[in-house]
Amino acid sequence: MPAPTVLVATDLTARSDRPLDRAALLAEQFGAAVTVAHVVEGPGFDREQDEEILHAVRASLPPSLAEATVLFDHGAAPSVLAELAMSEKAAIIVTGTGRYNGLSDFFLGTAVDHLVRHADQPVLVVKRRPNGPYRSILLATDYSDGALQAFQTALRLFPEADFEVVNAYSVPFESRMPADDVAEAAREEAETEMTDFIARAAPPRPVHTVVAKGDVETVLEQRVARKTPDLVVIGAHGRSGWVQATLGSQASNLLKRLPSDILVVRQTKT
Repeated sequence: MPAPTVLVATDLTARSDRPLDRAALLAEQFGAAVTVAHVVEGPGFDREQDEEILHAVRASLPPSLAEATVLFDHGAAPSVLAELAMSEKAAIIVTGTGRYNGLSDFFLGTAVDHLVRHADQPVLVVKRRPNGPYRSILLATDYSDGALQAFQTALRLFPEADFEVVNAYSVPFESRMPADDVAEAAREEAETEMTDFIARAAPPRPVHTVVAKGDVETVLEQRVARKTPDLVVIGAHGRSGWVQATLGSQASNLLKRLPSDILVVRQTKT
């Protein structure tokens, strides 16, 4: 059986070394090969210029990726990357947050959204400079099947990491019925669902769980600030974009606002 592949996208910007270094660490962890992909927007027309770009990509690689396969293509970056991930049978797609062929900040919305909707592989957005394997992981859950698949994927990819599973719950009719018993009932329901969710996931060792009242973005930002996890994991449903993300329409905002690396796992049929 051939070794799995880690597909890493590079854009030759100042921060492109971060996803490259992370891809090298993941490849070592998974016993995988690495394919480095660079995509130039638009059709190809200048062979000499293409060769110069390909040379620049190879020159940008760290020594740990000296033997990596390098793929260079033209087109819409998100579409090309999704196609490459399929053809390379990649286990994971790794990318950064820097300016990617003119997409700039939109990369965290449009391009990652496209990748999640069109690629079966988990998409890892690398923000921080790697300093070792992921040791602490925060999983955001709404107890859905999509969140469960994201959790199981993260457990499979990072079995040695410590997990914290976080749910943000709301109190129904709180503005009209601020009674303490209503709030307590909402919390008890969230805690019961958390217990059921962990049982369904069946992690190999205990995980820390948190249920907190509030909106998803605020709760996650507070937990990330307090615990500073190496990685945040969120799930996404189907192919209809961020509106159907496991955490609702906040998913795109979370990608932009949270400082941690983020793994987005699209729910697929099993």
